[in-house]
Parts: sequence; C-alpha cells; structure tokens
Amino acid sequence: MYKKIKGKFTTNEVQDVNQQLVLQLNKKNIPSWEQIKQWPKFLHKSEKLQIIIALTVFVAAGTTFGWHLYLKNSVLVPANGGSYTEGLIGSPHLINPILAATDIDRDLVKLIFSGLMRTDASGELVPDLAAAYQIDEAQTVYTFELRPNLKWHDDNPITADDIIFTINSIKNSEYKSPLKNSFNGITVRKINDRTIQFELEKPFPPFLSILTIGIIPEHLWYSIPAFGAPLADLNTKPIGSGPYQFKSLTKDANGSIKSYTLKTYENYHLEKTHISKLSFKFYPDFLTGVTALQNKNIEGLVYLPTEYKQEFNNKINLINLHYPKYTAIFFNPKENELLSDKDFRKALAISVDKQRILTEVLNDDGQIIYSPILPGLIGYEPAMTGDDYSPEEAKKILEELDWTLPAKGPFRTKGEGDEKQELSIKLTTIDQSENVKTISIIKENWESIGIKTELDIVSKDKIKTSIIEPRNYQALVFSEVININSSPYPFWHSSQNQHPGLNLSVLANKDIDDYLEIIQNAKDDLSKIEPLKKFQEKLLELNFAIFLYNPTYTYPVANKIKGLESLQFINLPADRFNNITSWFIKTKRVLSK
Repeated sequence: MYKKIKGKFTTNEVQDVNQQLVLQLNKKNIPSWEQIKQWPKFLHKSEKLQIIIALTVFVAAGTTFGWHLYLKNSVLVPANGGSYTEGLIGSPHLINPILAATDIDRDLVKLIFSGLMRTDASGELVPDLAAAYQIDEAQTVYTFELRPNLKWHDDNPITADDIIFTINSIKNSEYKSPLKNSFNGITVRKINDRTIQFELEKPFPPFLSILTIGIIPEHLWYSIPAFGAPLADLNTKPIGSGPYQFKSLTKDANGSIKSYTLKTYENYHLEKTHISKLSFKFYPDFLTGVTALQNKNIEGLVYLPTEYKQEFNNKINLINLHYPKYTAIFFNPKENELLSDKDFRKALAISVDKQRILTEVLNDDGQIIYSPILPGLIGYEPAMTGDDYSPEEAKKILEELDWTLPAKGPFRTKGEGDEKQELSIKLTTIDQSENVKTISIIKENWESIGIKTELDIVSKDKIKTSIIEPRNYQALVFSEVININSSPYPFWHSSQNQHPGLNLSVLANKDIDDYLEIIQNAKDDLSKIEPLKKFQEKLLELNFAIFLYNPTYTYPVANKIKGLESLQFINLPADRFNNITSWFIKTKRVLSK
C-alpha cells in the first residue's frame, strides 16, 4: 500500500514506483539498448574508465584469438600480380624456336613458345602441348595426341598441322635452322587434327628431348618465304603458345632492341603464371649488367660471373644451379706431335694444379672433375678420379722421355747440336677473364717442370672460325656445354674430331669408339651404365684431355621473387625459366582444407 503525506509519496514509495516502472518497461532481467544508453549518466568517471579498459581488453583478446585461429587454419599461397625486370647480355634477333641460335634468343623463346614436351624444374621430361604419347616396341615410332582446345596467343586453334609445319620447316634447308641435323632420318605425319606420328630410321632414346623445341603457328608463317624467314617481323614480335606473350619493345637509335616486355598469357594450357609482367633490358657485357643490378635498374641478371659475387652479399638472392658445363684442356697432336705420346700427356695432366685453379679463378665456386660425365648425369661416378697433382712425378716422366734440364736455362731440351730441341707447347683459349686466369696458372705449372708454354689468347669473334673449326691449336682450354639427355658420342667419338664434329681432342682410340657406339644405341639408361664407366676409365688412362672443373651457374634474383626453390639443375641458361609458373611476388591467405 502506498501512503500519501500531504499529497506526496515517501522516498521508499518513490523507489517502489520507479522499480515498478522499470519492470513495466522490460519484464526481462536483461537491460534494453535504450536503458544501456542511459548508463553513462549514472556512472562515475572511474567506473567509465574501468568499463572502457575492460571492453578494450576483451576486443583485443578476441581479435588476437581470432587472428591466431585464422593463421592456424589457413595457408599463405601465391597471388597474381607484380612485375620482374631482368638483364640479358647481348641483343635478341631471332625470337623464333626454329631459328634461335643464341642464348638470349633462346631465353625469350622459352617463355613465349611451347613444345610437345618440356623440361620441369627437376630436369624431367614431361608433356607440354601433348596430352599423351606412345612409343612402339621397336622404339622407332612415336605417336602424340595434343591437348584439347589449345590456343595461340592470337586466339587461333593449335592443330597437328602446326606441328607438321614446324618440323618440315626445320628440315627445309632454305630456313638454315640450327636444329636441322636433329631431325635427319625422321619423318612426321598427321593422323588427325590432334594426333601426330614420328618415325625414326633407328632407335634414338634422346628423341623426346628434341621435341621440347617450340612450335610455330602455320597460319602466320606459311606465307613467308623460307629464304626470307630471318627478316620477318614475327621474329621480334612473335606469336606463340607459352606462358607469356609479347607485349611491347623499344629500340635505340641504331635499331637494336633496348627493352622487351612480356605479359601473362591468360589462356595458357598449363598452370597460369603469377607474375603479371616480365621485362628485359639488354647490356653489351657483364660489367654493365652487374652495374645495372647494383644500381637497381634491374632485379635480376642472366648470370653472375664469379668475380662479382662478393659485391652483393645478402642484397640479392644468389641461386646456385647445377649446369652441365665443363672446362678442359683438349689436345691436338696434328699441331704438336709430342701430344701423341700418352706418357707426355700424363706428365702434363699431373702437373696442373686443379685446386689452385678452382680456388683462385672460381673462388671454389664449382668442383674439380676428372671426366666429361658430370654430377646429375647418367653414368656419373663420384669415386672415379685421376692421378693426383704431382709435379715431381711429372718431372720423372719427362726425364724418362729424355727431356732434361740444361745447365743454363729453365726449359727442358732433347738432342745435341743442330738437332737440339726445346720442349714447348702452345696453349690457346678465348679472351675471357676466367679462361685467361686459368691458362696463366697452367703456364706457371708447366714451366715449373721445364715445359716452355706459349699463350695464345683469341678474341671471341675469331675463336670459332679461326681456331675451333679448323682445329688450329696444340692445346686448347675451352668450355663445353653438354645436353643431359644426349650421349657423349658427339664430343668424343673419333668420327667427330673434325668440323662440324664437336670432339675437340683430335685423338682416336678403338675401345673408346666402341663404348660410345654402345652408349649411343642403348635402348634404356640402365644399359648405358657399364659402357659409360669403361668409357671414362679409358679416357683417364689415356689422358685424352685434362678435365679441370665444372663451374656453378649463379643466377642472381631480387629477394622479392619467390618460388624458385625447386629449381636446381639446368641444361641451358634458358632452363632457369623451367618453373616460371611457380614464381610469385604477391601472396594471399586461404583457409586450409
């Protein structure tokens, strides 16, 4: 009951009334939003501060917990976007897979064109334009089926006719394709629009590796005469089917290409690239290219010579790749008959300080080798080594060959009077810093045991035509790059020791030839192992050459470029792009499955 005193309610009665009014507003015990908004009017400053702190802690804790929960249940993945600029040495001329003859042309061809097969990051051959292939039992008929819905960069369909046209163009002498010899004795025919068949005269296990060559579009090239193909505009503004397509180029006042830009091909038949744009700048030499890299005008360089490595430290990612290249001393007894003697060759071999060359020339960035079968290649034998460095043993061999040191003079002689002969040899190499340093050390080594050594340093533009092709040298320090999928036959069989053969040691041995022929005709890798071992043993026994080192290929790339971890082995410099679709700059998070 309420009591009224002089027309007013008592305090207790007022509180009761207020309580009833509140209960009438909200019969639930939870305050309404309208009530909550009134709280600040009834709170002290200290109470307000406590609530704000509590809410802040609550929100921060909730956000942190939510973020950790998101991180735990999500993964960081590549995102599309970004650009990369790389420096190349030289200038492109024929960005055409059937005409490309230089590394710089092959670099761009690798990105713009696709072949029936391709090489992945681990160096394995896998289908590219081909969906599948079959090889008959005799290993002479290869049948390929194309992937469905293949498109050129201009959106025209790719068919079997394009494959046939490309192969026949390579075989056409008027094109003067450097690949022509690779298709000798091979015929190709169309089964249907998506099926092509190759027939070989005899088994050739490395044939699949040849089919990594890029295919060119018949609908654009058929009307261009073969003799005029090198002049076509399509060689600089190509249409291919690779992961990147031509976007633009700039030229200098002399008409040489100054920069070149590619963009992602959106309809690429395999995994699409993450990096949206690739740009290339061209430099006349490595010094200029390295300077551009230091000045951040470019973000990567095709190759970093050893002498520049220390200048970068952690400023850029230096990727060291296995590369099937070796440097050796090749002998030509036709120019110096002393080299016909295997004992004299042995004296030369054991007096070369390979470790000193590796340390002083390459800064230990490579490995000493004793054979042309390098790490990563079929038949490589880590335990197979030659005789140790032993200048004293070399001196004994020369003494046994009647080459003696005179009372006066540093070089050995043989004979008396007019028939007296001084022991000498001419050592030739190309005018490159690495090679010049190498032969300087070899000259010291040989002269320390009494062999007069004349150096012949030849310019880059003359080494091929004046020295290598006519075999115009006595001993040649030179580097050879070998194909991981081919046999050593072209480099060491006696039938190949004259131009256009690739055998630079002008020596012959029946056992070596026999082993090479077995390797060349082997139907599988397993059957190559034993003859490869015997071939290497014979080379070492006879010292057909002095194998010096296998350098590491250093590829400098900006730290922002990710996804290159799987790249470990390259067959050609262009193979650094084997996993280009895995490269990325930007990232995003997605919930893990």
